[in-house]
Amino acid sequence: MASLDDIAHMKLVITLADLKKNPGLLREIQAKLNALGLYDYGPNDPDGAWGARTERGLRKFCDTVFLNNFETGLFGPSFAEALIEYNDPINPGRFAIPTWWQGGSRDELAKAVAKEGKNQGVIDRNQLCYIMATIQHETDHTFRPIAEYGGRNAWYAPYYGRGYVQLTHRFNYQAYSDKLSQDFVSYPDKVMDPAISLFVILDGMKNGVFTGVKLDDYIQDTNVDFDGARRIVNDMDRYALIANYAREWQNTSLF
Repeated sequence: MASLDDIAHMKLVITLADLKKNPGLLREIQAKLNALGLYDYGPNDPDGAWGARTERGLRKFCDTVFLNNFETGLFGPSFAEALIEYNDPINPGRFAIPTWWQGGSRDELAKAVAKEGKNQGVIDRNQLCYIMATIQHETDHTFRPIAEYGGRNAWYAPYYGRGYVQLTHRFNYQAYSDKLSQDFVSYPDKVMDPAISLFVILDGMKNGVFTGVKLDDYIQDTNVDFDGARRIVNDMDRYALIANYAREWQNTSLF
């Protein structure tokens, strides 16, 4: 019977039906899920039996690391590698990257922002509107990750603005290198990846990574300060223009 290591290193793929009939692999999975707080042991656990608790914990794990194994019914190397490597639910590293997003149209991006917002706990509709307004401005209305115009000649190059939010300065590239277990300091162009850039703008604006102030400081419940919210990203640069974009986004039906 295959183990997680076998699946990862031998590039095996097994079906959900076969997984349910593999007690050795299920015991290994149950032990990993228990260590992650996703499966509570009973008196006989890990018992190697498929049941509601195992399914619930495994579905939660797959959702957390953006794997669609339950949709495909197949469990292969990417699943096994994630379960082997994923050790810290608080700091998931590369598994936090929403790899399901590889770029798209303006409307598709709005839906992706709402989806990733839900994953990161950003569900206030006005906050989502302001994030989209920020993307609209920072990407020069392209709604794609772009590099700062003239950035290669900036004094802070090579850490000039990139992405949906124009991530700038070495300390920000280092912060996301640490957070996502990547090396953006040596390879700054990697933040242009749509999935990485999507994570960065949601996380940075939610948690105050860029300037020390965050979405909740300006937009929360009935308190909506679209003007002041510009301080989350870049002091008060073009604040009125971006606030108007946010008000326009309030009319959207995309989220």
